[in-house]
Amino acid sequence: MIGSHPPMEVFRDIPVVPTQSIKDRVPRGGPVWPNFARQTGVRVCRSGVPADRRPDMPAEPGARIGAPCVWGGYLEASFGHLVAEHIPRLPFALAERPDDLYLFTCARGKGRSDIPAVVWDLLAWFGLPQDRALVVESPVTAAELRAGPQAECLWRSTPAPAYLAELDRVADRNGLIPRPAPVLYVSREGILARGGGGHLGETYLVARLRALGVAVMDPAACSVREQLAAYAGAERIVFAEGSARCRRLVYHDTVGDRVLTYPSGGAPRTDTAAILYDRDRLFDAFAEVGVDLARVWDDDAWRAAAAGDLAVWMARHPPAALRPIEVIEALAWAGIPLPEGAIDLTTLT
Repeated sequence: MIGSHPPMEVFRDIPVVPTQSIKDRVPRGGPVWPNFARQTGVRVCRSGVPADRRPDMPAEPGARIGAPCVWGGYLEASFGHLVAEHIPRLPFALAERPDDLYLFTCARGKGRSDIPAVVWDLLAWFGLPQDRALVVESPVTAAELRAGPQAECLWRSTPAPAYLAELDRVADRNGLIPRPAPVLYVSREGILARGGGGHLGETYLVARLRALGVAVMDPAACSVREQLAAYAGAERIVFAEGSARCRRLVYHDTVGDRVLTYPSGGAPRTDTAAILYDRDRLFDAFAEVGVDLARVWDDDAWRAAAAGDLAVWMARHPPAALRPIEVIEALAWAGIPLPEGAIDLTTLT
């Protein structure tokens, strides 16, 4: 037995409000805890320190919920942030209080109908059916509200062994069967077409990896069960970007150049950047996991794929958010012809 989890805290007559604002992806909303400044475990923490702000009290207390409730957390739209700092409240809580009503908030102005299917899929994985999940769209008062620890949080923190053991128990309960693979590549295909940050020509990279027998997974196109089966069975995992907790983690900077966006003409946003590979670094990264990518790579084919991705990505952003000279210089660096009609060259004079 690997330790035990901390006891849940119990509160009485707690107002719970919809999300009022977001700062640095930390929500301001949810329970208005008593003695808010002195609370720690029940709040959103980073590096073990509370990072959220006290919500404003509602003008009206709202409906009173007499049934026992548990604070489930914020249903973050970003899957990575959701699983890294909000959902970790659930495993211990559901093990202790499987039949209670779980309260959640989501993005400001959104409600239950806006929750993506993958979020419900994730809640079901931990054992919470939709009919026991309440997304707070207007203020309510919970007569009895329990809150478990944020068992995992971002930055300079390590999950407790008891929490990792609980995750293993959840996997066993769900009958998870690992899908073996020597190397798994986790892609971000499709994100450029939505205007998000991604890798130009990644579809070509994926095709070359598959030709070499490498397993490829796009998490956005897979169920939670499929994702976990792939992760559990892979000997080595290569993520297009992001981070992970594992026995050994190595980062490879394969960025050769990039095109940024400048919303409203302001500061650049790196999270929506279109990235060009430094192919030599890319080849070296895959060589470290035993994949000879250079052997099957054709630069001209990659350039054509990258040019097509760039045109689609640029179409998702207003012209004022792009700097034409930056686009031209990045393409020149990679030897990619400028997509026809992509830029009004008169803007450079």
